[in-house]
Amino acid sequence: MKNEILAQAMTHIDDALIAEADERRSRGSKITARSLMKNAYRWGSIAACMILAVVVLITATLSGQDVLLYGESIADSPRTVSEYMPLALAHIVETLEAPDVQIPLELEFKKETKITLTSGSMIVLDENGDTLCDGTEYLASGSVSLIVTLPGDAEKCIIETDRGYNIVLTQDGESHIWYVNIEK
Repeated sequence: MKNEILAQAMTHIDDALIAEADERRSRGSKITARSLMKNAYRWGSIAACMILAVVVLITATLSGQDVLLYGESIADSPRTVSEYMPLALAHIVETLEAPDVQIPLELEFKKETKITLTSGSMIVLDENGDTLCDGTEYLASGSVSLIVTLPGDAEKCIIETDRGYNIVLTQDGESHIWYVNIEK
């Protein structure tokens, strides 16, 4: 019984409806300027999103840390300054009971950066060990060797930058070991 109803429904379809459906199907297969623009917008937006994602990924990878200590990135968590110093210098800095403490640092900046020492003084050296600057301010670019001189009772020293972060040196009161980290 059901087969007869189904067969009757299929055979009694108006010819105008069949012709209209056939016309719509054939119209859809034509390539028109409108369909080309629609596809161009669709694929263009997908390509733009992919390019943006790649640019963000590359920027995040390259910009990373703006300052390096002895060739290694300084993280937000404190690192011992002495672990990067030659052993002879580290021993002198940690055991020195002199009125002034000298801390040698080798910093590397990716971009030209103005550094300002908040307490004490610094000597900036070139690759031959000659003095480039002696004071509290310097415009650093690339690799820079510093000798930071602080009063013996100093427990903290901040090297301010014009890049939105500071390089902070802190001394542990009991062990007299200096630590360095970045504060934003």
